[in-house]
Amino acid sequence: MMKDLLVDALERLEERDIKMFKSKLRDVAVPQGNKIPRGRLENADRLDLVELLVEFYEEKAATLMIAVLEGMGCKKNASNLTKGMDVLKHRVRHRRPVQCKNIEERNSLCGESMPLNSCYAELLMIKKHQPQKQKEHELLATGRMHLEILRTNSHHLSTDIEDLFDPDESGIPKTVVLQGPAGIGKSTTVQKIMLDWADGQLYPDSFDYVFCIRCRELNFTEKAISLAELIVEQCQDRDAPVEEILAYPEKLLFIIDGFDELSRFLESEGNLCEKPNLKVPLESILNSLLRKILLPESFLLITTRPGSLERLQDCLKCPRFTEIVGFSEKGRREFFFKFFKEEKKANIALRFIENTVTVSTICFIPMVCWIICSVIKIELETEDEIAGTLDTTTKVFLQFSHILLKHDNPRWRTSPQNEFRKLCSLARDGITQQKILFEEQDLKEHCLDVSPLKDLFLEKRAFRTGLGRRSLYSFFHLCFQEFFAAMWYILPAESTEEMDHIMGDLHRILVLWEKPNNQHFALTVCFIFGLTNEKTHIFFEQTLQSKTSDLVKPLLLQKAEEVAAKELDQQHNFLLNFFHCLFESQEPEFAKCVMHHFQIIDLSFNTLSVLDCKVLAFCLQNSTIEDHSLILNTCRLKSHHIKALQPTTKKTYKDQ
Repeated sequence: MMKDLLVDALERLEERDIKMFKSKLRDVAVPQGNKIPRGRLENADRLDLVELLVEFYEEKAATLMIAVLEGMGCKKNASNLTKGMDVLKHRVRHRRPVQCKNIEERNSLCGESMPLNSCYAELLMIKKHQPQKQKEHELLATGRMHLEILRTNSHHLSTDIEDLFDPDESGIPKTVVLQGPAGIGKSTTVQKIMLDWADGQLYPDSFDYVFCIRCRELNFTEKAISLAELIVEQCQDRDAPVEEILAYPEKLLFIIDGFDELSRFLESEGNLCEKPNLKVPLESILNSLLRKILLPESFLLITTRPGSLERLQDCLKCPRFTEIVGFSEKGRREFFFKFFKEEKKANIALRFIENTVTVSTICFIPMVCWIICSVIKIELETEDEIAGTLDTTTKVFLQFSHILLKHDNPRWRTSPQNEFRKLCSLARDGITQQKILFEEQDLKEHCLDVSPLKDLFLEKRAFRTGLGRRSLYSFFHLCFQEFFAAMWYILPAESTEEMDHIMGDLHRILVLWEKPNNQHFALTVCFIFGLTNEKTHIFFEQTLQSKTSDLVKPLLLQKAEEVAAKELDQQHNFLLNFFHCLFESQEPEFAKCVMHHFQIIDLSFNTLSVLDCKVLAFCLQNSTIEDHSLILNTCRLKSHHIKALQPTTKKTYKDQ
């Protein structure tokens, strides 16, 4: 503790040196001109001197004593005190890495964890807001094009955690906001910052102390607390040198992780606090830190979801904006190889996503990558290839939704089906109107403006409009919007009239789907087929406490038979999309009802993926006839394509 070090330094002085110390102390320049009264100083012994120094100079007492000792020529004593303070600082710095060295995965059992550095992969960050058109292109692009747009958009705007507090034309930022949607890696990035700082690899000359306040863990019902007491809790050391820590606020970094979880305060500027030792409600401390009333020279790093950005901006002074946009292609590969440790297994997992365009598109989200890797890892423990847990795109999206809903704010669970239907209704309207950016009014029309699911599945962004600005919402990507739109048709309605309306709308969508130039319905319809599979019903029952409509599957069967009876052999793109719908359902019944219409399947001049070949294999395997002719002229099939088609070797296919 600092007082012990001060007493020890004075104990090393002779009596005549103590008199000189008191004399020098009266003459030395002191903070804010405060001086210890001569009368109290003259008769003070060593212990009294320390108490007086702390009483008058608080956190700066050690620095002041070092200056006086050096002025007396007691260089060794001053050096010992400096080293002692450094040791205290070091102890605080290295007490907390135990917490941030390891990370618990979302499916970890009690006591299970893994080293953060063994699984952390670099995330793509940008330091400026994107224009509306640029964001629209990013939301619409899929597969390789989406990766390329992420790379291009970040080329001139990218930053990383090392540069968050670097000076720019406005100087060094005191406050940095790091925003990103759910599952994008904000909290993991915070943990990485804490670990690297504690190891001396990050900000070694900028910050002596870094404290992380996780908003989800705060208890606002407790009695009043001071910032000094909060720091002691953070240090997990009752003897933490709080006075020394607070002596140099310009060397402090406070990380406020999960601002969007705060809903109780920041409504006004009342009840603010200027003194770190004053006991006040916890919300007053956070409010005062954010508004730079408390320790204005300290630095702040705040993470938040986009939906809370405007509310946060009202509290801050000249913040720097940064955004985590997810994994680049390089970061994604790094994550997969770190996760599996074995190159063979990592390559199997990477092939899975690279051969599935929709899944590949959403793998910029770290949580999606984690879900895929976790499931594949379990399957590869007993098999050499991926089995059926993630055999469809629908199941990947369901797993992602389940994880987000399971770990998020419980407020939505009071009426899960109704809350989710609001989200799906917005998505469905967007798909039918070909709309990917939504106004505040759109959310109000669907009663989403106050829904807890709004910040979980939607991103809020501010765009410039002439001299003003406006806020628009979007799903993480268009394919998420298509997925939730499909769920709108699967969730049961509250009344027979509403169900009739939904089924009528589904029939209309299916009619439009098969017409030329309506490919914007393709993935939504594919998801509808996928959601009819009985295995997906677990999500509805366990997560949403809901059943699914039993009217959808018969209508899809009827429509599939109607489509199959038509001449589709020349409509290669639609034909392949139709087969994907059958595959997505994973219901042999669908294939058995329609595949007899496709004795000759000509997909010549199409570039087929491995997934396309698996789709064909599923459809042909479940056909009621044996004599199919599969024509694949100039499709350039390689060995892995042939392997995917192997279950159909009894059928006839041609590849030229």
